[in-house]
Amino acid sequence: MAKDIEFGYGCNNCRNSRNNKCNRHRHRNRWRFGRPIRIALVGAPTSGKSAIFSRLTGVGVISTNYPGTTVETTSGNVRHKGNEFEITDLPGIYSLSATSEDEKITRDFIFKNKPDVLVNVVDATRLESNLFLTLQLLELGFNLVIALNQIDLASKMGLKIDTKKLSKELGVPVVETVAVKGLGLLQILDECILVAKNMNNSGDRKKRYYFYPFDDHLEDSLKNITSVLPEMASKRTIGIKALEQDEEYLKNVLSNEDFDKIVSIANDEKKKIEKAHPGIPIKDAMLRERHAKAGAIAAFVTEKSKRNKLANIEMLDDILTSPGSGLVILALVLFSMMLLVFYIGGIIEEYIVSIFDALVTNPLQDALSGTHPLLRNVILYSMLGIEAGLGIVIPYIGIFYIFIGILEDTGYLSRAALLLDNACHKFGLHGKAIIPIVLAFGCNVPAILATRTLSSKRERILTGIVATLTPCSARTIVILGLVGKFVSLAAAFSLYAFDVAIIVVVGYVLGKYLPGDKTGLVMEIPILRMPDFVGSLKKSWLRMQEFVYVAFPLIVIGSTILGVLSGLELLDDIQNIFEEPSMLILGLPGFAVTALIIGIIRKEMALEMLAVLGGTMIFTEILTPLQMYVFSLVCIIYVPCIATIAMLKREFGTRDAALITTFTIMLAILIGGSVFRILTIFQVF
Repeated sequence: MAKDIEFGYGCNNCRNSRNNKCNRHRHRNRWRFGRPIRIALVGAPTSGKSAIFSRLTGVGVISTNYPGTTVETTSGNVRHKGNEFEITDLPGIYSLSATSEDEKITRDFIFKNKPDVLVNVVDATRLESNLFLTLQLLELGFNLVIALNQIDLASKMGLKIDTKKLSKELGVPVVETVAVKGLGLLQILDECILVAKNMNNSGDRKKRYYFYPFDDHLEDSLKNITSVLPEMASKRTIGIKALEQDEEYLKNVLSNEDFDKIVSIANDEKKKIEKAHPGIPIKDAMLRERHAKAGAIAAFVTEKSKRNKLANIEMLDDILTSPGSGLVILALVLFSMMLLVFYIGGIIEEYIVSIFDALVTNPLQDALSGTHPLLRNVILYSMLGIEAGLGIVIPYIGIFYIFIGILEDTGYLSRAALLLDNACHKFGLHGKAIIPIVLAFGCNVPAILATRTLSSKRERILTGIVATLTPCSARTIVILGLVGKFVSLAAAFSLYAFDVAIIVVVGYVLGKYLPGDKTGLVMEIPILRMPDFVGSLKKSWLRMQEFVYVAFPLIVIGSTILGVLSGLELLDDIQNIFEEPSMLILGLPGFAVTALIIGIIRKEMALEMLAVLGGTMIFTEILTPLQMYVFSLVCIIYVPCIATIAMLKREFGTRDAALITTFTIMLAILIGGSVFRILTIFQVF
């Protein structure tokens, strides 16, 4: 974390703790600008915005080396040199076109919240493509500070960028940064302070607009539009937005009368330009001009040397992304990860359970042998819930998240997405949909949220359905902790294969019949790099916090309630309600179905409650191998957890969330019952 930065709103005088205001010195607690300097971090995906935000604010956000991580705004506060900064991390975008939900979030925030300073995070290794967004921001007159990030990687690639030239060319400050190491971050705040001084007494910004010439046809059209505009700060910017048919922007800056007049003129000019550029839409013509300008600037400020220290990495990259070798390596990586999670998690689980039994469970059973059944059951059920949480979830989910974090940091997940996109096109899974599906292996909630990066409703709904069927980390716990440990590792992997087959079939059928256009995958692949092991551990903890602070208490509370029901002799009656239909359809005892229902709260709770309801963590004593297999299969497919259902409702609406939930329940019962009968006939277990 950057040094000499103070977090939160503490008192200037007594340096009161974070987020606590000092009543004694409140009247003296003033910032130099009278209010916080509002900064927004904007840039392309994987440029390093989230890493800069986390380093500056101390707010725990997960930064990764693949696109689509940030799909919501996150804010934090920091104090530096007597000034308070309110910093917002925005979703990564390539342009202000707002064709997807995450681009719309960023665009709306910039236009509606009007931050004092935009820190445009530019990836030095992809300078030309990143400058496209920079030019758009400068055209609109935003106060800009450019953070030229990953300058160390650019140097290793043999790229030497003259930041003074770049600053002079663009007319804005440029700061070299290495976000993952915290280098250059204080200079960003220093430049933001200087830029913030360019404000009048009312707090409005003194805008500076960056102009560069388009081709003659576009320039003539801009003159025709701007000639009828009243006097205002930037006629040219309005003319550009009119040609781009950005009506939302025009409505915010023009009166109704001027809006109608400008739109009419712009439509006439659009026809002229498209006639002069046959086959090229006007938006594409302007995009081409911006890309050409970005390329010219990048070439002007960059010197390339023949020495490339990353040449070997680029050769490795070719092997990893080749359809032949890449898919084989991907399969080996996933298999090895699951194998290591199983073995390491299993060793930790046995160690935790043996210690807990010896120090807690067994002594408690002896001590409570003569107490009232209600008290005894409440205490023992609660302890069994704690043991299940510590022994089943933490070992497997912790190791799983560490491996996922390492794969993220290396940049390998982007390559996996590219490989899966090529392989899955024929099954109805297309384009950016692969990114949320890869995320779903960790957790379905951010996967549903990541569907915002998709531009069509069709793709979002299809991806949302497939994501709910993808085995998340919680389902992985059930698979490895039950089938992998008590049946066989081969049976556990067959469940994954079964689930992949279901995803393929569902994706193919829905992809064929859902209305709407299909899109391809256009994604910049970040450079392969060594993982930050400390960072991976921190990200694992951030992801596990939800379990520790939310799920673990729910497990204990749920176990305590079951203990009360057992002590009142009501638990057997409840389980008997499910006994006959569950045995008939799925071949599962009533307590197993009860555990599955409780698992709707959180999927890992299905396994923990199975241990609590069965009264043991040795599942071979209460279930047959076939029942364990069917239990795990149903758990993989049926209704997502409550958090996922809530996210489906938020992103797709109540109707679609209810349809997806109902679909997964029916699918789980159908497939679970069919598999039970088929495996019984052939006596597989």
